[in-house]
Amino acid sequence: ECSMSALEKVNIIPPAEPPVMTPMDMLNRAVAQGANIDVLEKLMGLQERWESGQARKAFDEAMASAKAEIPVIAKNRTVDFTSQKGRTHYKHEDLAEIARTVTPLLAKNGLSYRYRTSSAPNEPVSVTCIVFHRGGHSEENTLSAGRDDSGNKNIIQAVGSAITYLQRMTLKAALGLAASDDD
Repeated sequence: ECSMSALEKVNIIPPAEPPVMTPMDMLNRAVAQGANIDVLEKLMGLQERWESGQARKAFDEAMASAKAEIPVIAKNRTVDFTSQKGRTHYKHEDLAEIARTVTPLLAKNGLSYRYRTSSAPNEPVSVTCIVFHRGGHSEENTLSAGRDDSGNKNIIQAVGSAITYLQRMTLKAALGLAASDDD
């Protein structure tokens, strides 16, 4: 028969890891111990940075999950006209097609987007696409271009056309999207 020594019979349990103390835990402890305002302000700053880091991690995870599900966007519009410059012919995905494809998948992952625009007289049109997560983190992508004076557009239509184009491009860039047969 095999006999075990006394040491071999002892179950060695590794020491438990100390509980992780968050900045809020430290702040609560400091308040309970009567810490001065400088210490409390530093701990509040630490808490804000910690929350910001947590929100960024949640945003990155949500974005990765959404991108894994977003398919290639179908080009659903054809442009075909002749002008003094010659014939123009191409296909593109319109903003509605992009939104129809991505919005449900973004929402499923706690993400959404909106736009901020600016168009001062005689200045380029700017569109900023803001993608944000329900956890509080957001990222922005801005593009600018002149008004789209092609065709027979009036000034307001030229601004509107540029805004719509820039909305498509900033959203695609912010999400890292590709269109089918992109040219």
